[in-house]
Amino acid sequence: MVGIAKHSAYVPRLRMSRTEIARAWGRASSDEGEVAVAKYDEDAFTLAVEAALTCIESMPQPPGALLFASTSAPYFEKQLSAFVATVCDLPRKTLCCDFGGSARAGLQALVAADAMIKSGRVDSCLVAAGDSRPALPESEGEGVLGDAAAAFVVARDQVVAELVGSASVSEEFTYFWRTAASPFVSGYLGKFSQTHGYVRDMAEAINALLAEAGLKPKDIAKLACHAPEPRAAVDLARKLGLDPKEQLGPLVTSAIGSAGTAECLLALGAVLDEAEPGQWILAAAFGEGADAILLRTTALVAEGRAGNPWKHWLDAKQHLPSYQKYLKYRGMFRDNEGGEVITNVLEHKELAQNVRLHGSRCKSCGMVQYPMAQVCISCRMAGNTEEVRLSRAGTIFTYTMDYLIPNVEHPLPMAVVDLEGGGRLYLQVTDFAEGEVDVGRPVTLTFRRLHEGGGNYNYFWKARPVR
Repeated sequence: MVGIAKHSAYVPRLRMSRTEIARAWGRASSDEGEVAVAKYDEDAFTLAVEAALTCIESMPQPPGALLFASTSAPYFEKQLSAFVATVCDLPRKTLCCDFGGSARAGLQALVAADAMIKSGRVDSCLVAAGDSRPALPESEGEGVLGDAAAAFVVARDQVVAELVGSASVSEEFTYFWRTAASPFVSGYLGKFSQTHGYVRDMAEAINALLAEAGLKPKDIAKLACHAPEPRAAVDLARKLGLDPKEQLGPLVTSAIGSAGTAECLLALGAVLDEAEPGQWILAAAFGEGADAILLRTTALVAEGRAGNPWKHWLDAKQHLPSYQKYLKYRGMFRDNEGGEVITNVLEHKELAQNVRLHGSRCKSCGMVQYPMAQVCISCRMAGNTEEVRLSRAGTIFTYTMDYLIPNVEHPLPMAVVDLEGGGRLYLQVTDFAEGEVDVGRPVTLTFRRLHEGGGNYNYFWKARPVR
């Protein structure tokens, strides 16, 4: 049996209300919802890393392959699946592949993982999808697009939902797009795109899958789907003969905005959070056609969630105080003075400690140090250390508030963090609200963009309060 063994989600803490966006441009808004907003040090890559780390830390063995999906990756030429694998401290032999091009790339990666395992190439595969798609200010897309990530482990063992089958439809139909010359996503929002594009293609793929499996609409417990606009998902459910109130899974678009490649996977994870053994579940995503998969939950379905459930991410939020702050975090006002250039020579030299989060442990007294050292600072023994992966969980030992550092927001907390199992790091603190930075505060290490230099992005670990 091949299917989903673990699944996780990550939604940025920040939110921007659609009403506030409309008010900034003097428009009326009938939608009182909100969109999830990546912080200035987050992007599609770091979002996916956060979800992937949660899954990896729940696995007994590392996966044989890692697939990364995104339409808004921070690099046009650079294999980010390999970068995600390195941050997750996976072996060099791990097979890595990138997927992109449309919002259905996340589900396509899941289908590819299933095929990869059934072919015998690997025994398990981690799929990580993340998107942070920018919309042009004052465009409709500002209130539609949201930022988030999801990760799934597909494996042969400990399966919580068997992947029974899949179906695809492919044909050119322009709905959302972003050219190489533009940083912003554009789209033809409206009824025609929904009916002649989304509903038509999604229904065709799902109906083909149901016919192949010999199932009727009433046999389906839930449909988890990517929906560029909430109304489109309701129209799709009715087209399929499903009851939107009972059989349609959570609408990610309504809750946090359309999350691109991660959206269908987020909806599927939310459905699995509430699923019971033996249920049939559909998942589908759209983009110049559609892909659909059919799953059957097992007796282990309650054990599939890694990390916090979907409902937690909806509640763990902090509203941006103004539209101007939203634009600032989107990089619209940012003065990019450029930071230190990190050459590949220096990156290679410090890859283990700066990306893989390795420290050194003294074999004589057990002292754990970061950065790695050859001489133990506790027992003074030289040349008797071993390289170890550090924990991401820790507490703030002490901190200071820096008002002078060049940064998007001030003040910036700088903290000394003691990690569980040993190791002490001096790090920036991110994702904090007033009063959340204090001595003894539990924190989690998160991999974030540190600065830009030499036309390249430089990433490092930061601390964020546990939420």
